[in-house]
Amino acid sequence: MPTTSTTLTRILTFAGAAPFYLASILMLSGLQPDWATRAFLAYGMVIASFMAGALWGMTQRDEIPSLMLLVVSNIVALAIWAAALMPNVIVSLTVQFTAFIMLLIADTVLLRGEPSLSWYLRLRQKITIVVALAYVVFALSLYVSGAA
Repeated sequence: MPTTSTTLTRILTFAGAAPFYLASILMLSGLQPDWATRAFLAYGMVIASFMAGALWGMTQRDEIPSLMLLVVSNIVALAIWAAALMPNVIVSLTVQFTAFIMLLIADTVLLRGEPSLSWYLRLRQKITIVVALAYVVFALSLYVSGAA
């Protein structure tokens, strides 16, 4: 990947984490806690679904796609959708948090031994940590604000 594309990918990846933290700030400020919760969960659903779709697409480049990774991408997408419908916010957050970890594991399995994509795998590891921390921050903000 050309340097410009790599740089833009990195910038967009980390910028994509900002809405998670914005929702946490809204929750802690006491402004629109219901909206902040819905926004956080909806955004998590969109991003995790996007990542599951990217995983699906990456498996298609192989002559014989990994059946395990195809199944994981579908299970994660369905779990994320189900989590958005759950009435318990903590359960929804936990399902989404777990989905992001599963997607990183799947990407690691898929990209191991791909030296040309080692930069992407490192990026995925870093952004997963940033997003996982956002889930912890949001869960804590729920308790601090009394919304949990």
